Amino acid sequence: MPAAAQELPRQADGRPDLQGYWDGGPVNASHSVEDGCCDAIHSRMQSRGPERLGLPEQVVIDPPDGRIPYQPWAAERRTEMLYDMETPTELAHIDPEDRCLLVGVPRSNYRGDLEIRQNDGYVVIQYEWAHAYRVIPMDGRPHVGSGIKLFNGDSRGRWEGDTLVVEVTNFNDLPWIDSHGSFYSEALRVVERWSLVDADTLRYEATLEDPNVFTRPWTLAFNMDRKGIDGQYEFFEESCWEGVTNKHRLAAGRMAVEAGERRLHTHDGLPQ
Repeated sequence: MPAAAQELPRQADGRPDLQGYWDGGPVNASHSVEDGCCDAIHSRMQSRGPERLGLPEQVVIDPPDGRIPYQPWAAERRTEMLYDMETPTELAHIDPEDRCLLVGVPRSNYRGDLEIRQNDGYVVIQYEWAHAYRVIPMDGRPHVGSGIKLFNGDSRGRWEGDTLVVEVTNFNDLPWIDSHGSFYSEALRVVERWSLVDADTLRYEATLEDPNVFTRPWTLAFNMDRKGIDGQYEFFEESCWEGVTNKHRLAAGRMAVEAGERRLHTHDGLPQ
């Protein structure tokens, strides 16, 4: 339950003070928002230590079954994408995260640590992953034109009581929600809700709506813990960048393996 209103840290204007470093939620969700991570080893690698292993794996809170409400054709496509990811033959089959692309919203918020800054008229979120950032105007200005499509979308914020509400539109369709090929279209609209539970706990909720892909809006949620309470904290250097050639080699290597398997089953161009 949220702390009593008077107990929340506040800025001079009376708004909740969300500033500081936050742990970015359960990294297992970046593997699958429905099922969590594959095993504890993968979680330990991403979480910087064993203290994060007890976090809940499933973050979808609506629908109650914890599953993304894909339209039938979209569910089939995601299954195909998951298979292609395991046996990639082209770059599009590889998780955009592994290709060092920006991972979009909401995935940026459970991919790694983040920092929030508030100033007059803006909220700024910087992420450890790719050192990406979002500048969120709070002055009621309209979104950018519909022809502009961005990896992290276009964010506009407002306060509803003590909750920071951010509407995100203008997405491109390149990022995935997780490593299981959970995709969306350019019609995606995300409404984020950021609220302090107490001075060191931040509640994050995101409702995703995409009439091209989902049968209904759905919501994921989790808590973030404050990092560096003693002030001793900084991001790790991020050395992944778009265009690294080992991803091309991965796809090329798989195609070479498949070509070799085909040659083993043919003789003079005829099936054996």
